[in-house]
Amino acid sequence: MSKIVIYLGSLFVIVNTIVGLLISKYLLFNWLSVDVVLIINTILIFKLSSDNISNGYKIGLSFIYPILCLVSIVLAILSPNKFKDNFYVIVFILIILIETSLYLIARNLKIINTKK
Repeated sequence: MSKIVIYLGSLFVIVNTIVGLLISKYLLFNWLSVDVVLIINTILIFKLSSDNISNGYKIGLSFIYPILCLVSIVLAILSPNKFKDNFYVIVFILIILIETSLYLIARNLKIINTKK
């Protein structure tokens, strides 16, 4: 399962890069933002599938992560071509923060429960 996640994530990044090179209206800022979101989500899903986390957390987060990833991708595509005063970028950074926090909570709850 872990290799499939890496292959799919890599495939999505490659396809996005090819689309970014072929479509002139697909701005570099948006293209790189989507690539960053895809890479971070691929890493999180890979870590989720490969770590020793309870199955309940794995199942729940495996449904939540793709939905949040899709929302982040849409925000990255729609964001204006600037960093300053860009609320789209702020929101997808917050989504990535939420995803990372959920992963760390699930991982640490497993550690806490096994120590008791």
